[in-house]
Formats: sequence, structure tokens, C-alpha cells
Amino acid sequence: MFVGRSQELAVLEEAYATDSFQMVVVYGRRRVGKSTLLRRFADNKPDVRFFQARETTASENLRALSAVILGENENGPMSPAYPTFEAALENAFSYADDHRLIFVIDEYPYLAQSYPGISSLLQNLIDRCKNSSHMMLVLCGSSMSFMEHQVLGSKSPLYGRRTAQLKVKPFDAFDSAAMLAPADAVRSVELYSLVGGVPLYLEQLDGSRSTEWNLANRILGLSRYLYAEPENYLSQEVRTPALYNAVISSVARGCTRPVDIKNDTGLSSSAVAGYLKSLEELGVIERIAPVGDANKKHARYRISDCLFLAHFSLAARYAELVERGMERQAAERIVQRDLSTYVGHIFEDVSRQWLVRQMASGNVPVLPLEVGRWWGTDPRRHETVDVVVAAIGLDGELVAGECKWEAKPTGSDVLGTLASRAELVRKTASRTILYLFSKSGFTDECKADALRRGNVRLVTVDEMFGR
Repeated sequence: MFVGRSQELAVLEEAYATDSFQMVVVYGRRRVGKSTLLRRFADNKPDVRFFQARETTASENLRALSAVILGENENGPMSPAYPTFEAALENAFSYADDHRLIFVIDEYPYLAQSYPGISSLLQNLIDRCKNSSHMMLVLCGSSMSFMEHQVLGSKSPLYGRRTAQLKVKPFDAFDSAAMLAPADAVRSVELYSLVGGVPLYLEQLDGSRSTEWNLANRILGLSRYLYAEPENYLSQEVRTPALYNAVISSVARGCTRPVDIKNDTGLSSSAVAGYLKSLEELGVIERIAPVGDANKKHARYRISDCLFLAHFSLAARYAELVERGMERQAAERIVQRDLSTYVGHIFEDVSRQWLVRQMASGNVPVLPLEVGRWWGTDPRRHETVDVVVAAIGLDGELVAGECKWEAKPTGSDVLGTLASRAELVRKTASRTILYLFSKSGFTDECKADALRRGNVRLVTVDEMFGR
């Protein structure tokens, strides 16, 4: 099933329509669907060469590249390979002098690893041929660091040659819901909270079954793909996965500042900083700061990948049961004791995603300068407080929201608390709009209070998903 990616496809189609030379860089974490996106774009195009580089020797990659350029099946009988990469690529560029050619090099970092001179070679060919070429060259890769530094970075031979770039990100909760059909809104949020928006992870789930069933039969269990994936993912990306696991576990335990992680793990400050930076590049952890606060000392770290979060904060808690083959009992326990609180935190992310979509569509008349959350000290109560949904508009507006993932309707006391805290976020806001997001609706008193205040929007999870 192919869902979403309309903006990414539009960028690719726009580049293709120029009929002039284009170099598009497409990158993103593993499993996010980059190759599927490119094949969808190339579908029905008349002239496409799709080369999948491999983690192998230069000669093997040259042999496979030769087959693609010659239009042969690399698994079948082949003509002799080109003698060099230069000869192979010159042939492709020469062909593109008279043909609109889409030439995709997927997993470009593997090719560069096997043949380090490939970027300089491409630079030379691009500079020599770009004015006459009809090639649309697409360089795609999963190594975030390599693509950002060795392809897009200022020290790369290819710097300044790209005409467009796409960082393919995991789906938000709403595109994920399309892959989880026929799950209702509540189950869509629950399942999204367990695996996030990586298409390959979503494909493992069954939206027609309960969240508990998916936990027991798709997520927990030593033989399950999703159970082993966090460890496998790190093993593919980093040299010392055990140390990265220690940092992630520390964050999962509530250590959100580098100094706290350092004290919790026993690692040096420089090591913690390096691991956090790498985990950010991998999309596992993110650095967040209060909206409107430029003080770097107030920043925190959180696990942003839902599968990693579920693995380190839920599955790890019941690892003993899972190792004994008691996945069903572990799933039952999670649903009964842990799931509501866990999903509640992810529901905050979902609410922010919904708000951004509404702003983009014009349904919320605010152009966002910053969207996130806010925390700070309430001087009236002398305590630290949170506003879990906070957005500052270009014209000085403030949007503040609270989220409740509970079985009971949300009451007016929650609205009163939100209104009070919103004053702390931005005292000089030109206009303030308050949002309450609720799993189970709102009390009559809360609805009346919202109507009286006039600047309040009440949104249920069903309404968020158009149900």
C-alpha cells in the first residue's frame, strides 16, 4: 500500500518536468520508504535506470551498475562490465544528451564506500555536461551523516550541484492511520504510539485486531521483527551499540539533560555529547527546548522514535516474561497498567501534528513561527509547569493546548489550568487561542466554560481523524 508523500512526489515531478539536468538528493533513516517513494515516482516514466548500490567491493558494484546502464538483468547473463566507473557514467551522461533519463543511485553511501572517488567523478561529469544534459540524477541514501556531510556538505565535491533535496521523514499519525485501516481513531493512536510512522513497522501491524493482540503477536516476542528491530537498527548504524543502548535507556528512565545522562551511565561528558548527536542524526532521540526560550541550558532530550520508546520503556519492563515466551501475559499487563499513561504522552505529539496540519490548511488562522511545548516556573505557585502544545505565530499569536488521554470526559478544571498557564508562555501575545484535546470528549460544564471564554476550541480524537 502506498500512502502519503504527496509533497515529496510533487518536488520530484517538478524537477522532472524541467527537462533539464537535475541532481536531487533524497535521504532519510532506514525503513522510512525512500526507495518505495522513488519507484512510485518513476512508475510509468519512459526512461528510468535504477541502480541499488550494495555494501560490497567496487568491482561488484561496477558490474551491477554496468548492467543497469546497459538495461540488462544483473541476475541473468550479462555483457562484460564497463572497465571503469568513469566509462559507465560517461555512457549514461552521453545517453541523456538526447533522452530525458531518470538515473537513480540508491544507497549511494555504499557506492562511495566501495569507490571513494565516485563523488569527484560525478562532479566532473556534472560540470562538463549539465548545460546539455536531460538527466535527472537522484542520489539516495540512508546514512544521514554521510548524506548531510559528504553529499550536501560544503566540503563535498558535489556541493552546489544539487538542484533539490528531500529529507524523507516517518509518517505522522494521520498518514500512519491510513496504513492501519480499519483501526478506529483510538486504536490508530495506540498503535502509532508503539511503532511510530516508519512504513515498514506499520506494515507489521494488523489494524483490524486489538492493541493488546498486536502487542502480543506483532511487537513482543524474541522472534518478532519489531522486538529485535531497535537492536538491529543500532547494530547497522553504530560501532558500539551497547553504549548507545545505555544512553537510550538512561533517557527512557527520565534523564533528560546531558549531565543527568552522564551521572546515570558513568560515561564522560564528551562521550554523552557524541552519542546524543549521533542518535539525533539517526532519528532516535531529539533535543527540545521550551517554545520561545533561546536559553540552551533549558533544553532536554527525549526519545522521539516510538518503537525505541516502546522497546526501552515498555518491553524492557517485561523482558523476563517475553524471554519466557509469555508475550500474551506481558501484553495484557501493559494494556491494563501502562498503556494509557504511555499513549498519553504520544497523544501530545499527535495533537501538535494535527495543529500543524490545520495551520497549513488555513483552518487555524495562524502562521506558525514555532511549534512545540513550553515548560517553566509558575511564580504564583513556585512550581514547574508544562504547556504540552504551544505555538507562536508570526504576528505574535499564541496557541496553547492541553491533552487528556483518559476514559472520562475532560472537565472545566483542565481548561482553567490551561488558561492560567498560557499567561506564563507569552504575556504579550497579540491573541491567544486555547485548545483542549481529549480522547473521551468533554463535560457539559467544560463546554459551557469554553463557550463563555470564546477563545477555546474543544477537539476529540475522533474529530482529529475525521471520524
